[in-house]
Amino acid sequence: MKEQQEQHNLIFNWPGNIVRLPLHVGAAMAWYDLKLPRPDEIIASSAGAIAGSAIIGWDKKSLDEASRIIGELSPDDIFSYRRELKVKLGLLGITTVGLVGTALVMFGWNLSKKEKAEFGLAGLVALFGAGATVGKELLHSESQLSAAPLKNLLSRKLDFPAIFKSKIRLSVIVADIAKPGEVIFHNHDPLNNSERWVKILLASARVPGHFPFVQIDELNTVDGEVWTDFPIRQMRQYNKIVRFDYWPPLLPEPSPKEWIPDLFRSFDIMRGHCTQTKMRCYEIERQHDPSLPGIFYIRLNQRLLDAMPKFQLHNFTPDNMVTMQNIGYAAITEQENEIRRYLEKTS
Repeated sequence: MKEQQEQHNLIFNWPGNIVRLPLHVGAAMAWYDLKLPRPDEIIASSAGAIAGSAIIGWDKKSLDEASRIIGELSPDDIFSYRRELKVKLGLLGITTVGLVGTALVMFGWNLSKKEKAEFGLAGLVALFGAGATVGKELLHSESQLSAAPLKNLLSRKLDFPAIFKSKIRLSVIVADIAKPGEVIFHNHDPLNNSERWVKILLASARVPGHFPFVQIDELNTVDGEVWTDFPIRQMRQYNKIVRFDYWPPLLPEPSPKEWIPDLFRSFDIMRGHCTQTKMRCYEIERQHDPSLPGIFYIRLNQRLLDAMPKFQLHNFTPDNMVTMQNIGYAAITEQENEIRRYLEKTS
């Protein structure tokens, strides 16, 4: 019975979003430096699952290494345009240059009207054909972006033996796009190997329409936060719950006009609405059942919110990553007393 109580004492909830990736690592470093009790489980999605995998050793070495790697990140380390799209865009460019060259030749050479017509028709056919090929890619392809850089980064940098042997259970939320519903993978699964774990992380971060499908155990997956980033059904089994939420519900801001920020803003609105609804429902449930565990939310005060750089997946810099780690660190140190009081409460 004592072992079971220890296993169900403290759980962390690390939601995703590229902005939260350095916040999670900075917060974990502060948690370690303050000698606060480490969690029995981290339940995470998307960038939260990647951060959890990076610091799973919960020691100085793994924390410093995670901080160094994330402090050097740029968008090129996470995504690129798909090779097929690059090839077809290249084809369109070559065809366009060829057509321009043909036009110059036609105007410069002494050709008959028939020959000029044949050259012009051939050039137009080539241009329209290339345009149709690229248009089809844009409208009907699996995705426009490739996660190959992120896959390579995770494969090279993660300490997989430490992940699989860690005393901390790391649970990764993935959404099943066919059912739909949640699927939770964990680091203690005997089926795990490095390739499978990287696929799990990529699946949990697969923003719909953004990155290619990831199939795991014949399951077609999508970003875990399509289903939930607030897995209260699992977390309520613990005595203590700490959610690293960082900021309040979304506030008004200028509307994005480009597809990548537009997609992310829309996804954040959807996720934020669902999460806040679930939080309110859980608090109502606790009013009727006081035995349910309370949740401590790690959030940023106004000073830290004002210090946050504004960036998204496609436009962040290493300096942004370092700044966000420092803000995550400060978020814990500035709430140390409140955190300790919460952790010391009798369940």
